[in-house]
Amino acid sequence: MKNWLETYAKALQAAAAIVTMVAAFAALVGVKVQIDANARQQREQSARDIYREYLNLSIARPEFAHPDYCALRGTPGEDAYEDYVEYMLYTDEQILKALPGWQATLQDRLIPHKELLCSENDWSGDAQEVKALISDFKEKQCKAFVSACHE
Repeated sequence: MKNWLETYAKALQAAAAIVTMVAAFAALVGVKVQIDANARQQREQSARDIYREYLNLSIARPEFAHPDYCALRGTPGEDAYEDYVEYMLYTDEQILKALPGWQATLQDRLIPHKELLCSENDWSGDAQEVKALISDFKEKQCKAFVSACHE
């Protein structure tokens, strides 16, 4: 037995080193998978939280959730309403990044804001997900759009 160990000692050491490396690599992969899963779960929870806050704001300010944009134009409420829409779009961005299957729900939430969304053309400051959402909305909703506001 002693001769056998002496004969194969280097091979056994190499095999042990390989097993150790494989185990270390597996542990690293496992840690990475766990970190990614935790980050995804955190993003999803954050998206749900911000959506809940958006819904609370909509309940608190129904005049912004279903606005009469023409009546708001030129009043101090116009800036507050535009901020509300920006918050809605930020909420949409967070949701689309974490929960991509929500496009249809978010598209429906844009409809009451058609007057503003169809009349605004500069969305350059928004995230790519929001730009795509607005572009799709405008393609479907704004083709025959004529402003109802009389200037």
